[in-house]
Amino acid sequence: MTSLILELACGTASVGEEEEEGETGWIEGAAILLSVVCVVLVTAFNDWSKEKQFRGLQSRIEQEQKFTVIRGGQIIQIPIADIIVGDIAQVKYGDLLPADGVLIQGNDLKIDESSLTGESDHVKKTLDRDPMLLSGV
Repeated sequence: MTSLILELACGTASVGEEEEEGETGWIEGAAILLSVVCVVLVTAFNDWSKEKQFRGLQSRIEQEQKFTVIRGGQIIQIPIADIIVGDIAQVKYGDLLPADGVLIQGNDLKIDESSLTGESDHVKKTLDRDPMLLSGV
């Protein structure tokens, strides 16, 4: 970059170089600058494309993943994105919690909160002690 600026500003070759080199010396600087711009543009386009694919995949997963809730006295399966405050979720073994909540009824419930706390041990949840269920998202 510096050689390009010097060649354009001065218009002459460095001391001891032939005059032909001085007239074409700016080409080296321009080629380096063009290469850097090309690499930056290609990298930015690839990152944008990957991010777009990831967002599409994530929204498709969210729409396809269903969760069983009790709403209005009826047991229904709804997409995770449609869960609202007041829904009673039926959590089964292996389910990922779609939202934070409060334990209403449970039998020997243990939750993996490693994504929140970093602890690998399962946390026992009871109505009397620690009824808060945290989703980790």
